[in-house]
Amino acid sequence: MTGPTGATGAAGAAGATGPTGPTGATGAAGATGATGPTGPTGATGAAGATGATGPIGPTGATGPTGATGPTGATGATGPTGPTGAAGEVGPTGPTGPAGADGGGGETGPTGPTGETGPTGPTGETGPTGPTGETGPTGPTGETGPTGPAGGGGSAANNLLSAYAVPTKGGNDNQPLLFDQHSLSHGTAISHALGSGEFTINEPGVYAMSFQGNISPVTGSSFPLTITLYLDVNGTRIESGAAAIIFNTSLENESAAFSTAFEVNETPSTVSVRSLGGSFFYNSIGITIYKLGDIPA
Repeated sequence: MTGPTGATGAAGAAGATGPTGPTGATGAAGATGATGPTGPTGATGAAGATGATGPIGPTGATGPTGATGPTGATGATGPTGPTGAAGEVGPTGPTGPAGADGGGGETGPTGPTGETGPTGPTGETGPTGPTGETGPTGPTGETGPTGPAGGGGSAANNLLSAYAVPTKGGNDNQPLLFDQHSLSHGTAISHALGSGEFTINEPGVYAMSFQGNISPVTGSSFPLTITLYLDVNGTRIESGAAAIIFNTSLENESAAFSTAFEVNETPSTVSVRSLGGSFFYNSIGITIYKLGDIPA
């Protein structure tokens, strides 16, 4: 348990001086003092640089006009000016009286004959004329020499005749096409309708004839020569050919040829072909028949 508080003791000796405290804040500025007396005038400074030129002042008023000077000498004549535009055409004057008729001049010489114009297209075939009267019987001719013995069988037994009417186009080395048969006998010669090649199925001596109309195509160069010829197994038969020369695109000419030929190997191919360029053909016909066997 705590006892009662004792009496206060005597004061202790003074302690040592503590360190200087920090500087206090700056006090407010005091009032401005009175102005001192004016000092003596300083020496004159050096002259300053020349300033920039000022702007031009306004133009003064115009002075009075001077007296007129004497007249100068006349100048040289100037060049001639350009010609003025043409004036409008005046109205037509009245027609003068007719002059007297002049004498007739001499007849001039006859001019040269002009070139022959192109041949016109072939006209349509006219109607058949009436049959003429039968003429008198002529004298009997001399008996001809006996002909060579014929081969086996008759030509009529081995024959094929074909034709084509509509116009078709032909070209170099291409066969002409036949689309109809008029006669076909035997088995020695065969042909497919619409084809240009005929097949020879039996060796022997044969004969053929061809006819038809040909004409040049538009744009052909003239003169144009078209040659039609008989071809047997790719070989041209020189004795069976016809050449037509065209000078204009309006021409339509007939071509025809016939020849005999020999076939040693079968089957052989026969056709009518062409040289010279493109052309048109129509109303063509061909007949091929066997004359007989190849002589021994």
